[in-house]
This record gives sequence, structure tokens and C-alpha cells, in this order.
Amino acid sequence: MMNDDEILRQAHLLREEATSLLHNEGLLSILTAFGKTRVIGSYTLDTMTWRDIDISMILPDEQDVSLFFEIGKRIATKFQITKMSYSNHFIRNFPGFDHGLYWGTMLRYNKQDWKIDIWGYGENDFNTHMADFDVLHTNIKHADRTSLLRIKHAISQRPDYRGDVYNSMAVYKSVLTENISSVAEFDEWIKRNSNANT
Repeated sequence: MMNDDEILRQAHLLREEATSLLHNEGLLSILTAFGKTRVIGSYTLDTMTWRDIDISMILPDEQDVSLFFEIGKRIATKFQITKMSYSNHFIRNFPGFDHGLYWGTMLRYNKQDWKIDIWGYGENDFNTHMADFDVLHTNIKHADRTSLLRIKHAISQRPDYRGDVYNSMAVYKSVLTENISSVAEFDEWIKRNSNANT
């Protein structure tokens, strides 16, 4: 079990490694060559607990599958890719998602595996998502970062992490709305909110 100082140190090192991958190794420049691109998620929020980068970009035509596959090809031929998973959410009918093209990529960098999520949107949807993220980013700046990282680190080790219940957004919401500061308090918060929704 890592203590708070170790968790904070890990977050710092993960972000440094991600910065090198994005900027020094050219991952971000590949994407920006196709249009406006933003790195969001835990990298920008500075709440990294594992090797995961979320990226959103504007596509000139939000449903241009050929262009999106060209983006995937550029990444696959530049980096060591162990897996790429494509989804067209305009037609997939996945609950909670009804727009956007998606690459879920596993990339090996410095002998470590990184999960890279890339979303391609039309301009309107991109702007909507970025506005929502900017609100979260502003709020997170006023939150207890150590508590965020402490809880997120613990639940990210769970097999059901990133599911409907245990995910980063649940951690952020619990800390922002009720100042939750421990994993036990977070689990109780999850139970209360789950019961309220049943």
C-alpha cells in the first residue's frame, strides 16, 4: 500500500512520462496535423494514477471514417502498438454515447504500456465536451488533490475500475460535492448514491 507521499510522487512521474510521450515522441503532433486537438482527462487535471491519456480532437467531417483510420495508421506506424480498438458511436448504440469516432489504443513506450483514448468529434460536440471539461478543471483546482489521488489510486487497482460505478468521475464528484477524503468514505458515498438511484 502506497502512502500519500508515494502516490503524489507517482502522479508526478507519470505526468512527466506522459509529457515526453506526447511532446518529445510526437504523439500530439501527429494528431494536431489533422486539426484542433486537446489533451484532457487526468493528464490535464494532474490526477494521474496509471498510464492513461485522454485526447479529443475536431474532425473536419465528424463521420469521416477514412480520415480517422488515417490518423490511426499514423499512430500505428510511428509507435509500438499492441492493440487498437475502433468504435463508431454514431451507429454503435452504446449506452451514454451517441456521437464521435473512437480509437482505444494500447501503446508501449519505454517498456511500459499506455492506454491512449482518442475521440474525434464535430466542432459543436467538441466544444460542448471541452466546456464541460473546463468546468471540471476549474473545480478540481479547488479540491483536495491528495484526497483525490489517494482514493483514485486505490480504486484504480480494482478489477471493476472504469465501469459504471467505480471510475474517475465518481471520485471527482465525491470529493467536490462532499469533501470525501478516504476510500472507506468513498465506498459509503457510492452506496448512498446507488441506493438513491434505485
